[in-house]
Amino acid sequence: MDTYLTLTAAARRIGTTRILLRRRVARGDIATFEDPLDDRKKLVRVSDLDRLRQPRPIHPAPVAPGDATA
Repeated sequence: MDTYLTLTAAARRIGTTRILLRRRVARGDIATFEDPLDDRKKLVRVSDLDRLRQPRPIHPAPVAPGDATA
């Protein structure tokens, strides 16, 4: 079963502000869900937050000679 947090708790968990988290939501980086007990509150999955915290490469990996190209 997935665990969900409010935007405020989610922002606190990943060390950012609600405003920046809302920007990520607006860009489609993270999905929001309606709280079943209060439709004014938006929730995010903890697993999605963990995915956001994964390091990303800054530059694409160089292609070595002999590697297949797409």
